[in-house]
Amino acid sequence: MRFLLATSALSCAAIALPVVAGITLVGPTTLPLSTLLYPTHAAVGDVDGNGVVDIIVSCRDVTGHMAFLRGLGGGVFAAAELIDVGSQTDWVEIRDVDGDGTPDLLASIRAGHGRFAVLKGLGGGQFAPPIMILAQRQPAGMIVRDLDGDGDLDVALVNYISASLEIWKGDGAMNFQLSQTIMTQQWAAGIPYPFSIIAADFDGDGDLDLATASIGGSQVAMMRNMGSGIFSQGESWRAPPVGDETVSIANLAPSDIDQDGDIDIISNGLLLASPNATVLWINDGAGRFPQKVIRPGGTEGYSWTVNAADMDGDGDDDLLLGSALPGKLTIAEVDGAKGGAFVNVATKSGGSFLRDMTLIDIDNDSDRDVVAVDIALHTVMIYRNTSGGVADDPPGQPWGTLPKFKHASAASQWLAQWEQGQGSLAGDIPAVCGPGAGPCEEVHDTPGCVRTLCCEAVCKYNPLCCEFEWDQACVDSEEELCDDFNCPSAGACDQFHASVGCEDETCCGFLCEFDPFCCYSIWDETCARESPMYCGASACSIGHNPIAIELPEICYQRLDDGCNKVGAGSIAALCGKMYESTIASDVPRDTDWFRLDALGCASAVITFNTEFPLLALVVQGACDGPLQMQQAIEVEPCSNGSMTVVNAPDSWLVVSAGNVDRVFRGEFPCDIPDPDDPPPGPDDPPFEPGFFGLHYRANFIAAAIAGDINGDGHVDGADLSTMLSDWGGTGPADLDHNGIVDGADLARLLSNWG
Repeated sequence: MRFLLATSALSCAAIALPVVAGITLVGPTTLPLSTLLYPTHAAVGDVDGNGVVDIIVSCRDVTGHMAFLRGLGGGVFAAAELIDVGSQTDWVEIRDVDGDGTPDLLASIRAGHGRFAVLKGLGGGQFAPPIMILAQRQPAGMIVRDLDGDGDLDVALVNYISASLEIWKGDGAMNFQLSQTIMTQQWAAGIPYPFSIIAADFDGDGDLDLATASIGGSQVAMMRNMGSGIFSQGESWRAPPVGDETVSIANLAPSDIDQDGDIDIISNGLLLASPNATVLWINDGAGRFPQKVIRPGGTEGYSWTVNAADMDGDGDDDLLLGSALPGKLTIAEVDGAKGGAFVNVATKSGGSFLRDMTLIDIDNDSDRDVVAVDIALHTVMIYRNTSGGVADDPPGQPWGTLPKFKHASAASQWLAQWEQGQGSLAGDIPAVCGPGAGPCEEVHDTPGCVRTLCCEAVCKYNPLCCEFEWDQACVDSEEELCDDFNCPSAGACDQFHASVGCEDETCCGFLCEFDPFCCYSIWDETCARESPMYCGASACSIGHNPIAIELPEICYQRLDDGCNKVGAGSIAALCGKMYESTIASDVPRDTDWFRLDALGCASAVITFNTEFPLLALVVQGACDGPLQMQQAIEVEPCSNGSMTVVNAPDSWLVVSAGNVDRVFRGEFPCDIPDPDDPPPGPDDPPFEPGFFGLHYRANFIAAAIAGDINGDGHVDGADLSTMLSDWGGTGPADLDHNGIVDGADLARLLSNWG
């Protein structure tokens, strides 16, 4: 068992698109990159020290390079040079980390083996080999700013797969120390997939706060800087629906869009059944965003990226919106005096997939231009902010046939993982691995093979096996790499090591089924911590307690998912009652939400018994936000644990499968047939239950409170009367047990009054 504590009007006014724009952009001028480079972000600055701005481009590139475009002046750039990083990058920043006057580079490394790289600038656009700093699973966005006010640059890194935010404190000498890890939205039904991060003083206290966008939860989370670069747990707000559809968000931009003196948040709004949207998250002045306003988001493609700047020199920010498939750039002229209303909107060509854009004066004419990257066309695209014409759309559709998505969040996740020109699912496991591919132990003329973990291990060693065909060399690699999916391997199972698998074959095999990351990326801190918790565990049954209230939910129905499902119910938790239920973690993950403001006592001790790894969270707030985690406990399978909770408004206990490092998906399939998804036919693979059971028990017992002399769960007049009647003597009113009822006892009673 592990116990942790954490600090603690919707407007949907969609409008029609006007056709005349007050902001004109010429272009795009395209700067081609190698077809091996899939650009993800463009950082702009004078890198080589000649007084002209240059462009550094982070790239998803199997050869591990970023692109460097030297500025020649007037917005003209030389052909791209390569900067060797050794791994794919999703973000890059140009910063003078060590204060020597020469720009350095910092980049987030896109890999299961998460890292960020620091490349010291040597002058003239040359860089030392990267210093790699270990992070969590698959970093995405990053911020490099002075977060603690000590004059040195720090790093905030958001990790897509780990669903976490890491704060790394810098010392001004290119060294970084991990200061804090914040898990995002652990109560969510699935992995939140935090993708982008921005920094601004949202609450007006003079230091930089952080905000992230979560693709999986359609939420924005804001982490308050409590001073000295220490951040609170995220306060989350949920995007409003448009009609019957949930808006999916991926990218954020800070802007005082309504010109009221505080910083609001702008996000994209990807929709499938409706035209795209833009969401304005309006700051109430205290760093809270109770009002969400829906604006247009472009009529073509999938809404993806967003940025804000004063493009027309009128003193308020305007919005630039980029889409994918087709790539379009939508320019929205904004009137801050009208609450951020769009007064003119126009759309320009934008290639195929505008992955990201930077707004900066690229040609030194005192207005902001647009530097965008097209991940599908391998180009940097420059739109000059001046009067002029509109470019034609490029011919063809290089992304091929698009998948059919059921939900907007699924489309956002697919786009977030984009890596190849045909729009295949990218990431650490190639799309050619898994069902439908050929056998791993036999030669075949198509790429990939059917055993996913084995396929990924072989292709990591020999990428050609997942690009062209599964030849004899791939089969030979299978014999060497795929024995029990890299089990056993070098390295103790309870210790971190930067290789796959561990030395205990049984533990390695079990944990790699439970957490496949441990056998296709590295044996990271999470694998090492889970090893002694779960390896060697025996499946158990907690049985049925006859006094327990059995919750009637069937695991696939998700009837009491609280804030995780629109229209879902919750359970009124009562002191003195015991509840039994089940948890399954098929996608979407099942969660049980108990209302703690129904307890009927001031506080309660909750004791858990569980057949599976249980994660219990106390969260407080409204479903639409702010919702914030206050307390967490993990309970190992076949054991028990307890936590104390208080009766507070809008307070919830959320029970799910997981631990404080990650939520579990798929390891605990529902064991009751679903009539809408019947059992497999005789020729289909049989149902295989998970290793752990699905049952848990939660017992709510009123906690003892100093001053509650009669034990009714409240400190009130009845207790005061008892104390006064015992005054000067002894008895139950002697709260400090010093042998006399006196003023010290009265002070303790009054401190808990009510």
